[in-house]
Amino acid sequence: MDHTIVLIAKGTDTLAFLLKELRAYFEPYCKVIGYASHEPIPDLSGVSHVFITTRAPELYTIARQAVPETVPITVLNRFFELRKIKALMQIPPGTTVPVMNNSPVTAQEVIQNLREANIDHLHYVPFHPGCTFEEAEFQYAIIMSIPDVPLPPHVEIIDLGFRKISIHDLIDTGRKVGVPIEWERQYLSAFIAEMSELAKMLGTSYAEVQKLNSQLQSTFQAVKDPVIACNEAGLITFINDAAVELFCPLETAIIGKPYTTLKESSQLAPFFKQEGQEDTLIAIEQRQFIVRSHSIRRGHEQLGFVCTLKDVTEIQRLRTQLTLRGHTATYSFADIKGDSQPLLHAIELSKKMAKNNQTILLTGENGTGKELFAHAIHQHSLQKNGPFVAINCASLPENLLESELFGYDDGAFTGARKGGKPGLFEQADGGTIFLDEVGDISPAIQVKLLRVLQEKQVIRVGGTGILSVDCRVIAATNRNLEDAVKEGAFREDLFYRLAVLPIEIPALRERISDIPLLIDDHLKQQGIRKSWSPEVMELLLAHDWRGNIRELKNVVDYAITVSEHPVIGVSDLPKRLTERIFQKQSLAAVVPLDDERNLDILIALYQYYLSNKPVGRYQLAHSPALQANGWTESALRNRLKQLEQLGLVRSGTTRQGTLITRDGIEVLRKHGKI
Repeated sequence: MDHTIVLIAKGTDTLAFLLKELRAYFEPYCKVIGYASHEPIPDLSGVSHVFITTRAPELYTIARQAVPETVPITVLNRFFELRKIKALMQIPPGTTVPVMNNSPVTAQEVIQNLREANIDHLHYVPFHPGCTFEEAEFQYAIIMSIPDVPLPPHVEIIDLGFRKISIHDLIDTGRKVGVPIEWERQYLSAFIAEMSELAKMLGTSYAEVQKLNSQLQSTFQAVKDPVIACNEAGLITFINDAAVELFCPLETAIIGKPYTTLKESSQLAPFFKQEGQEDTLIAIEQRQFIVRSHSIRRGHEQLGFVCTLKDVTEIQRLRTQLTLRGHTATYSFADIKGDSQPLLHAIELSKKMAKNNQTILLTGENGTGKELFAHAIHQHSLQKNGPFVAINCASLPENLLESELFGYDDGAFTGARKGGKPGLFEQADGGTIFLDEVGDISPAIQVKLLRVLQEKQVIRVGGTGILSVDCRVIAATNRNLEDAVKEGAFREDLFYRLAVLPIEIPALRERISDIPLLIDDHLKQQGIRKSWSPEVMELLLAHDWRGNIRELKNVVDYAITVSEHPVIGVSDLPKRLTERIFQKQSLAAVVPLDDERNLDILIALYQYYLSNKPVGRYQLAHSPALQANGWTESALRNRLKQLEQLGLVRSGTTRQGTLITRDGIEVLRKHGKI
């Protein structure tokens, strides 16, 4: 569990009751702990969220002293159970009734809750320790499980019990700390079922049913898709604003009416009559929706259905806009040139993985063509008719990257576009999103990205509504993410979410035989006919191409620009390239051919390079290959210094150890050792 939620309450009884409610919703997804305000409270700097039970300033001060400013503190919104409120409805209107709690603030909060629940026919007065019953006309008193003031014998007690936590608080915080949407829906269905059953049990009037649905309405307004709930008789027990606007914009009171009064009710009928209905595409007002229903149950008893609709017309409109904006893949596997074995293996693997909808992680050095592979994978996938949206995660600051990826609501921040803006995940719905340089995103964005990968849902910046997204994620990085995980720079859980289907794109030096083909293709694209002298091609094949294909294209563009002859010679190549190649050749000559001991060290370091493991001098000296040749740690230290001066090895920190350089690898290649 990555998140911890803390509850701070004034009384131990209230604390125990509310802790039970919080744990029922958040655990096992989050850890929930609680403290009474009179207890010593430790440093809580590592927690995700703090709830307090009242608006009393002293309680907020206690909480803020225990957590840093970045941790949100929320006063719990609470409500009364309907079955306990019923007794208040029997008291004559206008009666003065004391409301007891443990402080003036909490007593006033209870009165406010009663009025918000429309139990406003009584005259409430706050009672708390320090108040006395001097007015004999009091016939009733409201308590919360335990009387906080001694009661006269003639006063009738109405015990409302502990107030329950608002379901909106649970859902809102749950979305921020990663509670799965499946559990949220299950909890909401159970909540609706309980309210519906209470309404029947209490024999509530039509007006009281409206009050009940008012509570549900405030909870479901965070969901932007249309939502309708009906009981087993087909009467509407809940409908949110999005559904009202779609089905009955002119109706002023729809709760309690049959769903058949809604427009296009015949299309909804199967979802309100029978369980197990498959998701279905329907058309309403020239818009298309995917309809999904969930059964409301209480044990084995069927209480009704909840129906949600997803607007796919809007999705199609968005896809059209994306195409116009260039959010389309432009390359296929036919555009990836080369016939070397490492490249063909990567292409074959990519084609297989393209047919799966799991997340793909492309790894490789800069300039190897990772974005080209991403385009080709999308074109070869089941989402090929959907949008292809790409973003370089390293090119934007954190706050801008967040709004680009997840979008923002109207007024989310200064300068925000009026009406808000959909994020790239929304724009990629039904297609593919390509996250280039994903290894460079900040820890805060990593957390949000993890939620999208886990739940397939996004919450816009400054918004509370949950938006479902269905897009294929292809990520790419030139970093070693496993090392970043070990160093604490990248979340381990996110790494495993990204690396479901890993593909390594080979470096150009690993497919040197493809260079002539790549050059010819690049020249054909520009309509240029030039040939290369054997000396030039030999130099190109000897280069290590640290910039990979991007560097090769730069060299070709330079040569064809400066060359005035049909055959390109050595003098037409960039000076930095020829100097680098000649320097490497001289380095190879510096290492004595007859001193195999130098090559023994380079070979040993090359083995560690292949396994991507750092090695220290002690470990290297005791490796089987060097130990068999009589190397001691002191002798090895002196020889490593010589090799480092030649640029063949590089010594880092104790943790980094000693590494063979690309020049060292080139020496081994020149001597036929690899």
